[in-house]
Amino acid sequence: MRVLTFGWDYPPIKNGGLGVACHGLTEELLELGLDIVFVLPREQPIIGNQKFIFANKTPATIHVFPSALLPYQHAQSYVEYFTEDGKRIRFSRRIIDEVYRYADSAYDIALREQFDLIHAHDWTSYLAGVAAKLATGKPLVLHVHATAFDQAGSNNVDPDIYAVERRAFHNADSIVAISNYTKGIVVDKYGVNPDKVSVIHNGIKPYSPPLLPSVLYELKAQGKKIVFYNGRITIQKGVDYFVRAARRVVDTDPQVIFVISGWGDMEHQIMHLVGELGLSQHVIFAGALWDEERDRMYQVADLLVMPSVSEPFGLVPLEAIQHGTPVLISKQSGVAEVLTHALKVDFWDTEEMANKILSALRYKVMNRQLVEEGRKELSRITWRRAAEKVLALYKKLLDFVHKER
Repeated sequence: MRVLTFGWDYPPIKNGGLGVACHGLTEELLELGLDIVFVLPREQPIIGNQKFIFANKTPATIHVFPSALLPYQHAQSYVEYFTEDGKRIRFSRRIIDEVYRYADSAYDIALREQFDLIHAHDWTSYLAGVAAKLATGKPLVLHVHATAFDQAGSNNVDPDIYAVERRAFHNADSIVAISNYTKGIVVDKYGVNPDKVSVIHNGIKPYSPPLLPSVLYELKAQGKKIVFYNGRITIQKGVDYFVRAARRVVDTDPQVIFVISGWGDMEHQIMHLVGELGLSQHVIFAGALWDEERDRMYQVADLLVMPSVSEPFGLVPLEAIQHGTPVLISKQSGVAEVLTHALKVDFWDTEEMANKILSALRYKVMNRQLVEEGRKELSRITWRRAAEKVLALYKKLLDFVHKER
């Protein structure tokens, strides 16, 4: 079976969870014997053994800045490009324009390639998948990693993104939602038949991470406790609720330090909020941490908090548990459906969030149990299990198509 797959980014480019999820799932599908052609909108460094196609190769003298083609911006955001020496090139194309350009290229790519079905990840690639279906008539699977409602954190959605999503959902033959939470949004907000939507949770690749050199050792030597946030700093992620809970925690225990890793359109707003609440001595903005820097923070932290307002899944808690850190997650997250041994709270309940942070820091036995039992759970929340379910969906879809013919 050969699958023509459309995505927006892919490791080693680090834009967020989308690329990580695509890589994790794709690697396991390859292990299961599938032949995958992975299409990306622009040339970038890649890892993996499958065939890659770049829809519009960038000239060798210009590199796309890692934050240029993001799946979680407004459709009207402008794409920025940088030369190798960091000089910005003014560029007038909006992300929504890039999405349509990608779809135009996908039509031609689909006519050139041989494949059995199409799989498109996230809204930025949906129209590329639809175009490939129009070109060839091959069945289309859409993988919903987030929706316009998640990104807005409310019903005030970006109309351009919503229009793309709705059009694509109604053109798809099958839809994969990464949680029941996300399936509910797809069905209720977009008018999609629930029978068309399969829930396949994300996962993690099990391994025992090495113990890394410590960070923040001076703070730890002073008896400080470290509470870690890792993710985009946007309305969707609930960082403002996290900071307000931090104020309540510090009022009770001034030995707690909060580390915020990430970037996003609310970064300056959150910095101002930290100042307004008098938390400047208790909050560290670490920038966007990746790979070993991120893992070192997982290992030094006493607790990881994911306070998302609307989180289709959430890979960060799984990563933290893998490194031995207990987690507190919002009930408004897909990962809460599969992760039992985690503290859970409504994102808006900052008082309860603070109480659970303090409990996790105080009670070492509970802390240790959350980690030990959480690690056991990771053995069944894997990319291999997700890939097996995706493969079964492929086979079912192709069987149906063949019977129809």
